[in-house]
Amino acid sequence: MTEPEPLSTAQEALWFIHHVVPDSAAYNIAYALRLRGELDEAVLSQAARAIGARHELLHSLFAATDRGPRRIVGSPELFRLRSVEVEPADDLPALVREEVARPFDLSRTGPARLTLFRRGPAESVLVLVAHHISTDFISEATILRELLDGYATLLAGREPEWEPVTGTYADFVAAERELLESPRAAELAEFWRTTCAGAPVSLDLPVDRPRTGAQRLVGASHVFHLPPDVVKALVPAARACGVMPLKYLFGMFQALLHRYSGQPDFLIGCVADTRPRTARQAIGPFVNSIPVRARPGSDATFRSMVVEANARIAQGMAHVDYPFALLTRALDRSPEPGGQPLLQVMVSLMSINPAEPLLALAAGEDGFEIDYAGLRVSGFEVPQQEGQFDLTLELTRSAASVRGVLKYDTDLFDQGTIERLGRHFVALIRAAIADPDQPVSAFSLVDPDERARLLAFSNLS
Repeated sequence: MTEPEPLSTAQEALWFIHHVVPDSAAYNIAYALRLRGELDEAVLSQAARAIGARHELLHSLFAATDRGPRRIVGSPELFRLRSVEVEPADDLPALVREEVARPFDLSRTGPARLTLFRRGPAESVLVLVAHHISTDFISEATILRELLDGYATLLAGREPEWEPVTGTYADFVAAERELLESPRAAELAEFWRTTCAGAPVSLDLPVDRPRTGAQRLVGASHVFHLPPDVVKALVPAARACGVMPLKYLFGMFQALLHRYSGQPDFLIGCVADTRPRTARQAIGPFVNSIPVRARPGSDATFRSMVVEANARIAQGMAHVDYPFALLTRALDRSPEPGGQPLLQVMVSLMSINPAEPLLALAAGEDGFEIDYAGLRVSGFEVPQQEGQFDLTLELTRSAASVRGVLKYDTDLFDQGTIERLGRHFVALIRAAIADPDQPVSAFSLVDPDERARLLAFSNLS
């Protein structure tokens, strides 16, 4: 084994969370693909071994040392293909969920695993699961793309010719340490102190149960799609406000949270990609979170909230290099044990590049399938990363659809509450498209169906 390597600030934070809640799967990132066609398992296993040797993080261990947590490069054999035969009567989705929910022992078995569930000779589900300390979603797509490309090349009797890995995650860690030791770090910290000065310590959404202690990192998901007419109207509506479609939806979600909480000032987080341009083929957790402040006045309109959200995200992205894990200290907001974290609500925005066919599967369009490496490949829905925050909204936009996932802490919210929030989000977007200069305060949180139920209930009483 080589000399232990330092971790990035984000990795250190993830290590701490794992140490506190080692049995949680909240930070397991999964990407599952359904494969149809004749699959040569031996060749796929060979490609997996080559991928494991190619990417250091896949066969690294994370352990406590006298200098703090460190990464130790282990044997490439830590990452290999495991095959599971599935009987026709077996519940395949349940087996995949169990695989994704299985926690990692980061100090002994590594941070990633690859499992092939085989149901007969021509149908399989390939599941890549990795702890967030080693990858992000883009990294997992890169791994699977390289795996299938390598499989196709090996099947043709040639050795894989992947692009060289440049700008490794170790380089990213070194660059971050250099930044934090430079005067630029103080400038970044001061920007965030100014941005967040005076912001409330919490976003008080109506919950089904009060917070009683430290987060247990348990949750669930609600998946929804924007209706076709809303998707069609989204681009012109965003253009009329001078923003991109996903930033438009971010502003709409802030407007909804304003109505739910009644707060005129609050912070939510936005996931940001920090991958350097020199690290296209590298894998690692190249993400950071930036606080985005909303300060809607009593006369705030849908348009003004969208424009303001877009400006604040742009300002935050210009200062994204400051690690989110250091923000609580920079803002002097370290919570008491069991208290609320700096951000309780997070938003993740992803626009699918048509040139990345495996990423296109993440849009979750029904029946969407691609031909890849001699196989018919489609996405396989699997809940994951639930319970990290009180509430997380993930939006994935393709040319034809917008898929939303609301992930929530089940200690705080019931499923019905989150489903209702999702319906209100769609209704609010419709209202904004119809009249962008309508005051946000004029939007009714009671839709016609709910109004009918309330009237029926009142007539019975």
